[in-house]
Amino acid sequence: MEKLRRRVPFKRDEDELDQQRVLDEQEQEAVVEKLRTANAHANTQYQLMIQVLLGLSMAAQIFYLFTPSKRTPLANIFPVSSPSDSPLPLSTVLTLIYLGMHINLLLLCRSSLFNLVFVEAPKPLPFDMTYAVSAVGPALSLFLQKPWQTTAWWCFSPLIVFITQTVVEAIEAGNNSVAELEGMRYTAPGA
Repeated sequence: MEKLRRRVPFKRDEDELDQQRVLDEQEQEAVVEKLRTANAHANTQYQLMIQVLLGLSMAAQIFYLFTPSKRTPLANIFPVSSPSDSPLPLSTVLTLIYLGMHINLLLLCRSSLFNLVFVEAPKPLPFDMTYAVSAVGPALSLFLQKPWQTTAWWCFSPLIVFITQTVVEAIEAGNNSVAELEGMRYTAPGA
């Protein structure tokens, strides 16, 4: 008899019971408010992170703009072995365009910095146009067969655009999820 397997009756999981529980209006509002607060906190962190990233990238661009030799910061860290390392043609103009692109990215992520300057912020260029503008430097560098340090330097701008777009889309997805959840409220009399 000891070798026989003992039958254990089925018991529901506590989590499974919680998932089937019907929430009343106050409980629904509490859950939605908790998620709205968490989303707002995450959005604030995302905004701060992207503003710091764009600020550092703009500082690097400004540093390059005022460097008389027009050697990229990567060429200073990893020296170029070829003596014919010359800057890209129109590198000053490209740098100014990229600085404008950074301002456009700040506008796209709805930075609060512009509330201090403008009554109504100007309409930014969409991301596809920003990608096109940011691709000019790397394409020119590849076409002219510049050293990898120069090409990598000009590739930072498309990377910054990609990171900004990812963060903006994450913020919008979080806001849409909370709005969708608010629309899913139900009336549960007697719950």
